[in-house]
Amino acid sequence: MAEKRNGGAVAAFLSAMIGLLMLGIVNVGTEASNAFNNWVLSVGKLWIPNAQGIGPYSGKETFLLVGWFLSWIVLHMILRKRDVKLAVPAVVFVLGLAFATLFVYTPFIDFILGK
Repeated sequence: MAEKRNGGAVAAFLSAMIGLLMLGIVNVGTEASNAFNNWVLSVGKLWIPNAQGIGPYSGKETFLLVGWFLSWIVLHMILRKRDVKLAVPAVVFVLGLAFATLFVYTPFIDFILGK
């Protein structure tokens, strides 16, 4: 029986975390700068119909998808043939999700931006 490797699964859940972290970071940036907020909206308008109706969230979703997809490709190519011990990736995943959650939590954003 062939030995199963878990590198592909580790790549999948780490790339999901990277995508969500990207969303959080872009969210903080849009709160910090009106110019960045407008640019993120323009990115969303490039491919999402009626992006003006949902505002900069369209661009935030774009960055989430690009961050997830590109990181998944890179991580999958690196980890697909490996058997990875799950302790370190699990801690990185939980910490990344914690930061991603904080970066979309308005009181935390206000705190780090000094509002």
